[in-house]
Amino acid sequence: MGNYHHWEDFPAREISYLKGRPESSKLLARIMSSERMMVTNINAQKGAFVPLHHHEAEQIILVLKGKIKAIMGKKSSEILGTGGIWVVPSNTPHSVEYMENTEAIEVVSPPRLDNFVGYTISHTFFDE
Repeated sequence: MGNYHHWEDFPAREISYLKGRPESSKLLARIMSSERMMVTNINAQKGAFVPLHHHEAEQIILVLKGKIKAIMGKKSSEILGTGGIWVVPSNTPHSVEYMENTEAIEVVSPPRLDNFVGYTISHTFFDE
């Protein structure tokens, strides 16, 4: 049986694995997850940056508004604006620079549990 939600039901929080970095407060996310996939509503201010990293999860980022510099590895990059879609395969090093105030949706599978440190909402990942 499915569930219905509204983004406003999920608190906007800094990304847990970026805490302590100077640009972390420029990037807020609302995260919801099912058993096999996770969706994140991203709101980033111009200048926000996620450093080079990799993870098991496949990742798709859909830019709803704004502009990002999507970086794969250390050399390959692409500027994506509204309507841009970035697909990041599993375990591929990548980073992102937010070139304008940006709204985006990120879908990952499997869910990235590192995003859930201190972040739990009923019916997101656990049954009550």
